[in-house]
Amino acid sequence: MSKWHDLGGEQKEQKLITTDEQGNPVGLASRYDCHTGSGKTHLAFVAFLFDNDGNIYLQKRSNQKSLWDGYWDVSIVSHVLPGETVEQAAQRRGREELGVDTDFKDMGGFYYFAHYNGNCENEYCHILLGKTNQQVIHNPVEIAEVRKIHLEDLEEEIHKERIHITPWLEIALEKFDLNNSYPDVS
Repeated sequence: MSKWHDLGGEQKEQKLITTDEQGNPVGLASRYDCHTGSGKTHLAFVAFLFDNDGNIYLQKRSNQKSLWDGYWDVSIVSHVLPGETVEQAAQRRGREELGVDTDFKDMGGFYYFAHYNGNCENEYCHILLGKTNQQVIHNPVEIAEVRKIHLEDLEEEIHKERIHITPWLEIALEKFDLNNSYPDVS
């Protein structure tokens, strides 16, 4: 267990930043309201964490997650909270989810909507990149399993449908060329 892990799990009343489909903030709403039914568009991020050998850490979402439980996902995934930058949110969740403290670089974002069991993700999602040589210790409330994989091997597994991945992981891989971004991560 990491000293940074937040074992509180999903907080339905947590205030999230609502946005338009271009990511411009428009207000606040509860996490519950943002994900129930068709939800409200809100600010989120996914952060790819690399090791020094160019592997990406993937997390398998815990069965306690309300959306896409048991699916493979980006290294670190969450929401930007009021008063945080996207980079600060990724750093906070890196500590809480994987027990690592590192900086992240924002690569841009995209809007997406996806239904899951009567609920949804309705997000403007930033993509961030980070690198660590620290030991990864996953938060058991948030994550069932962690693995490292080279990008080419991940793409092959996805192409051959050997693993189930979250919609936002699929979109992020389509929209951003991580192979050419890796050397720029510091």
